[in-house]
Amino acid sequence: MLLKQIMYAVVLALPSTLQAHGGDPYDDRSRADVDGPHVFYRGQNVVVKSVERFDTNIVARTKMYANRNMVVLTCRVSETGDEFSFKLQDTLRAEPDTYYSMPDRVLALSDIEGNFKAFKLMLLGAKVIDDKFNWTFGKGHLVLLGDYFDRGLNVTECLWLAYKLESEARAAGGKVHFILGNHETLNLEGNTQYVRKKYFENAALINEEYKRWYDNNSELGRWLRTKNAVEKIGDYVFCHGGISPDLASLGMSLTEINLIARNNLGKPFESMSIKAQAVFDYKTGIFWYRGAAKSLLKPQELADVLKYAGATKMIVAHTLQTDVTALYNGSVICIDLFHEENIRQGFIKTLWMESGALYALDNLGMKSTLNPK
Repeated sequence: MLLKQIMYAVVLALPSTLQAHGGDPYDDRSRADVDGPHVFYRGQNVVVKSVERFDTNIVARTKMYANRNMVVLTCRVSETGDEFSFKLQDTLRAEPDTYYSMPDRVLALSDIEGNFKAFKLMLLGAKVIDDKFNWTFGKGHLVLLGDYFDRGLNVTECLWLAYKLESEARAAGGKVHFILGNHETLNLEGNTQYVRKKYFENAALINEEYKRWYDNNSELGRWLRTKNAVEKIGDYVFCHGGISPDLASLGMSLTEINLIARNNLGKPFESMSIKAQAVFDYKTGIFWYRGAAKSLLKPQELADVLKYAGATKMIVAHTLQTDVTALYNGSVICIDLFHEENIRQGFIKTLWMESGALYALDNLGMKSTLNPK
């Protein structure tokens, strides 16, 4: 039952500047703006808070529910004029990591960093969704390869769209794989150096510290803690940064890496075990490693890493490329592109896998063959 409790707060809405791409410094003039919903568990109640726009004002709204099954959420994206609605998932459980056979179609997309427009355009172009944000990809798999947080102004909406599509894909026999990146881990551990001012102002407006938005008492926080750091689909291994020789040499299984990653999300690095520190290491850990994407590995080192993972190819993000790039004769595929800059030029591109072949796919549906280096 919806309890009769609705609270409002108002601030003047001001325009925000665009962020620079690739993590370059920028003048962040963002202010409190449309955001949410954010779902928190407080005792027996479900509290839903959002920031909404009325005329020229920004309004914080709170609803309280006694039953989570009654909760229907709506995301509104002021920058694009879009909105979509969905219900909370019935249950949240840790995802499998190594038992996926290769489907006929896979779209892999990374480093969206709160850019809802880019996310939407690519999903529409690949026919993963329709214009109402419904899953239309059938038994296809969508791999979201980390870094959906930070820098952009629609982080919440990007996360909820992935959450929504996950349920719809499962019902259709398909799959959404949301794989953690370094920016997910940063936010969960309370590191906010890349978070826009908008979110701190919104946090004050809804009276929920930003660190609470993704803790164990929030729906998105609980959902993120079910996710993996690495997964295998067929004989391809997917991870955000990459598997380094240092990490592989420890002999942990992929499942053990994922268990360690989930159990240590949000913990200070210095308090972790030696194995956990290896997983989260800022140079050689699975969220941060750049060696493969920068062609710094010797061929035998890469062969040993792939053998360790039981894979023929490793798909990585995290390290910016000018195009979808196949390195080491196609054994390493890099998919982190300059999305912000590309979208200013009217396009976005990512990795498309179909019937065992790999392509670069743009938002107009045009495929181009990868040329291994």
